[in-house]
Amino acid sequence: MQDDELGYFLRVREKETFFRRESARETRELSYTAEACTGCGLCYEACPVGAIKLGPTGGIARGLIDAPSIEIDAERCVLCGVCSAVCMFNAIDVRVDEASVRGNPEFPNFLRAFVFNQDKCRMKDEAKLVPCDECMRACPREAITFAGIVERGGKKINTIERDEERCVFCSSCAEACPTQAIAVEKVFEGEVVVDHDTCTGCGTCVEICPTKAMQMPRSAPWEKPAKVESNPKTCIYCGACEHACPVNAIEVRREKVNYTRGEERSWTKKWEKIFREL
Repeated sequence: MQDDELGYFLRVREKETFFRRESARETRELSYTAEACTGCGLCYEACPVGAIKLGPTGGIARGLIDAPSIEIDAERCVLCGVCSAVCMFNAIDVRVDEASVRGNPEFPNFLRAFVFNQDKCRMKDEAKLVPCDECMRACPREAITFAGIVERGGKKINTIERDEERCVFCSSCAEACPTQAIAVEKVFEGEVVVDHDTCTGCGTCVEICPTKAMQMPRSAPWEKPAKVESNPKTCIYCGACEHACPVNAIEVRREKVNYTRGEERSWTKKWEKIFREL
């Protein structure tokens, strides 16, 4: 390929979008998988060129509409990779010369952590070898599985496995663990504000919430019920509930974002600004 030549390839299917730009200097690719997307809107908010459009996420969540949660304009997209870096659900992957932007130390990325202390993990009944699976049952995305009771150093221990593709670091597992064997550092700190006078109690936010943090609380007959509320311990402040709400009764307020700066490049400050503004 000559220095002044560019090559483009685009493939759009019902649940998948893929396009590639090739030049003599580099090859960039973007792939979007609709089935993994929650319509949270982080990519939409972060895109510096307005190439991403949100679909009818509320109707999709309620099963009324069968469509992708976002649309990506391949003609407008510059394949910078910001959307891939901020996608918490691994629905968008941008690659530069086959290396993914997501989790790449060369690029700014979300900073989050999952720590499992095997020494603290205990069975429910060690004498009867009854395993503990509280973290697995609490995980809203089936990212944790019970790996069995194995023998190590002459001792039988409870073990788990975590699927990095499914895990969104919501801390549901840490909250459920009876021995505090799990610690999670989340990406965002903040709050979800619900206008209960506007809220109709339709439940769309509950259906779309990827961590089951949005709940329809039960109350005593003599109490005025709150139509919906958010659990701050497991909420990841992704924004899916806000964008899906049909009456605009929800506001997600992010107060802090944890991210890594990546390597110093000409576009690093622009990326940092985008992360901070989320």
